[in-house]
Amino acid sequence: MSRYTVVDASEIQRWDAEADVVIVGFGAAGSCAAIEASSAAADVLVLERASGGGGLTANAAGHLYLGGGTRVQKAVGVEDSVKDMMAYLLAVSPDADEEKIRLYCEQSVEHFDWLVAQGVPFNDTMYKG
Repeated sequence: MSRYTVVDASEIQRWDAEADVVIVGFGAAGSCAAIEASSAAADVLVLERASGGGGLTANAAGHLYLGGGTRVQKAVGVEDSVKDMMAYLLAVSPDADEEKIRLYCEQSVEHFDWLVAQGVPFNDTMYKG
C-alpha cells in the first residue's frame, strides 16, 4: 500500500500500521490537524470513513465562518470586529461556551490567514443572491 492509497474498509483483513499522529476524519478540522502535525515532522495517518474528504464542511457546501475583519470582509466592504463577531455567535449559539467563542473570535483573522497560507482559495467577493 502506498503512502496515499485509498482502501475500502471491507478489504482490510489485518492492520498493523503505526504513526506518530492518527487523525480520524478528513474534514476541515482533520485536514488542518494533518497539516500542522506534518509541519512538525510527525508521521501522520488520516482515517476517513467516507469515500473522500470534506466531513461536515462538505455538507455545509464548504462554508465556514471566519470574521472579525478578514481580507475578504474588507475587500467587500463588510465592517466586522472581534466584539461584533462574538456578539453574533453568542446570540445564535444556545448554551455556548463564552470563553471558547471569545478565543475563536480573537483568533479568527489569524485562522483565515493560515488557511490562505496553506493554499485555500478565498474569493474577495460577496454572494448577493
